Amino acid sequence: MSLSVPYIALVAKQFEIEELKRFKSRSHLVGATGRMIHVLQQERGASSIFLASTGKRFAQTRQEIISESGIVERLLRKNIEAELDNSSFANAKIISLMAWVLLGLDALPELRVRIANQQLSGSEAIAAFSRLIAGLISLIFEVADAAIDPDISQLLVALFNLVQGKEFAGQERAVGALAFGSGSCSEPIQQQNRKNE
Repeated sequence: MSLSVPYIALVAKQFEIEELKRFKSRSHLVGATGRMIHVLQQERGASSIFLASTGKRFAQTRQEIISESGIVERLLRKNIEAELDNSSFANAKIISLMAWVLLGLDALPELRVRIANQQLSGSEAIAAFSRLIAGLISLIFEVADAAIDPDISQLLVALFNLVQGKEFAGQERAVGALAFGSGSCSEPIQQQNRKNE
């Protein structure tokens, strides 16, 4: 086909439509990722108190959060699957991070059993949840980095910074919950808090 202004305008419009489809898919992924981060932060805090109190506190609250987490996790998995179905929209970093996130989600049931059986220290549980949350936050960053539209990219970067700041505060709260639940602030808890600063 010979080059013409109408043809080039049509191609540009097709690319714009594809970009909007990509943004729609990614916005669902980012929303589900943000909700997963939130429930994992809640579970991390409840698990900290549960472990620090040797199972005397927050057992019921923890179970309620785990139930909610299961609902959010199914939604996130559905959005990851949708993103993979449209893999022409994705890049290698996003797909690699989705694999890392799924690996972390697959490890959650064992982590929860170990917490329920008090086979982990509070610091170990905090670290396990924090690693998974870090992967989810990285996924949001990569989606923001891959956005072509500067306005959308700016909003996603702002969301990334908000979520990252919320996570720093969440880590501090989890360590504080660990101290609160145990009724003292031992040296390992103080060290964990210093790592988070």
